Amino acid sequence: MNDLIPRLAARLRSWLDRHFPAGAGPDLAPPPAPVARPAPPLPSHRSPYGLDGPLDGGGSALVRPYLGDALARGAAV
Repeated sequence: MNDLIPRLAARLRSWLDRHFPAGAGPDLAPPPAPVARPAPPLPSHRSPYGLDGPLDGGGSALVRPYLGDALARGAAV
């Protein structure tokens, strides 16, 4: 039993060769490099602070809709 480790290694190698033959593994070639694409153009800069006239608050929905009822009751009184 002096050669137990080499015999086990040889038996394991033969088992691996039968179950996983050479060339049946995954392709070891590196994946292709990603293609660099140009970034899409940014939209033009629009800031409400740069407009000449004041903003119309009636043109948008209220952020806090519960104020709509309070303002309507206040205007009716």
